[in-house]
Amino acid sequence: MAVTYRELGEDGHYEMVVRVRNRSKAQRENRAYELSLEDVEGTRFQFIVWTSSEQGTNCEWKEGCWYRLGGVTANVWPSGTVPHGTSSLVVEYLGPKRNRRRADILYATDSHLGKTSHSYGGSSWPISPENGFDRAIEAAISMDVDAVIHGGDLFHNPGDGISPEEIALCREGLVALAESGIPFYFIYGNHERQAGRRVMNRFVDDNLAEHLGPRYDSINDAVAVYGIDYQSNWADFVPDLERAPDSMSTMLFVHQSLSPFSESKSPDCSLREVREQANIPVDLVVTGHVHTRTEELRGALRGLSGGATARVGKSRSALQPSVELISTGGEEPEVKRLYL
Repeated sequence: MAVTYRELGEDGHYEMVVRVRNRSKAQRENRAYELSLEDVEGTRFQFIVWTSSEQGTNCEWKEGCWYRLGGVTANVWPSGTVPHGTSSLVVEYLGPKRNRRRADILYATDSHLGKTSHSYGGSSWPISPENGFDRAIEAAISMDVDAVIHGGDLFHNPGDGISPEEIALCREGLVALAESGIPFYFIYGNHERQAGRRVMNRFVDDNLAEHLGPRYDSINDAVAVYGIDYQSNWADFVPDLERAPDSMSTMLFVHQSLSPFSESKSPDCSLREVREQANIPVDLVVTGHVHTRTEELRGALRGLSGGATARVGKSRSALQPSVELISTGGEEPEVKRLYL
């Protein structure tokens, strides 16, 4: 099992996962390299590679890239611990995408606060969107996630605007998140009209929310998140996303009808098109809008359609209100559906 810098001792040989911050050829006798490393907790330290280490001496030690080291030894001095790579050192190159930290994101979408009933196929039933929103906030706090991201249509925003009660309920949830140290990110859906955007702008001004856009936001130094608001004509839209460091995973949040998630005969676009149109590599595309929970997590085209936090499916029982727990820190993001 890999250890961190603080767990090193003088007895035994250790395995570590580290990122190279800086490397230099050693000028002192019997030393091949003097490296500046950091472990998965972000602790920085110096590492000596001795000439007795064949693998360490022959390694390129690419700056910014991750390695798994085996057979690490260490000396513990009053001034600090000094780890070494001797003849027992084993070096495995992991690449630039090994995240130094884990990030847990609670993804919620299509809350439709203010909507009182939902109709589909000639049937209609009452709904209480505030219940799902409250439970999503409670779930985020109880799990102590690193961030909450809302995928659009937070407010239903009917023609008569948004009531003070709806605004107060939403503010209460965002304050609870802020007091727990959990940031709230969002994008606009097709229901966020002028009234909804005015309310969200006030939340941004009060440091209760942050609008995702083409410039990435970093969560835990593990994942770069981007957002694209609902586009009425995706065919004319060209994503222009800021490139994040190679050490981070990347996730793009949209609010569109995407095939294969949408049953529409003419969806806005496809998951493949979104991935191909993006000017940077994207590890996971996440959408809302279609009120259907579907995942496509195999192969190169990795995408997720989150279910709504309100009961706005094709029938009263068709859609169970839910959120998604998206975790990153390994080779690929992990997704788990949580029912509300």
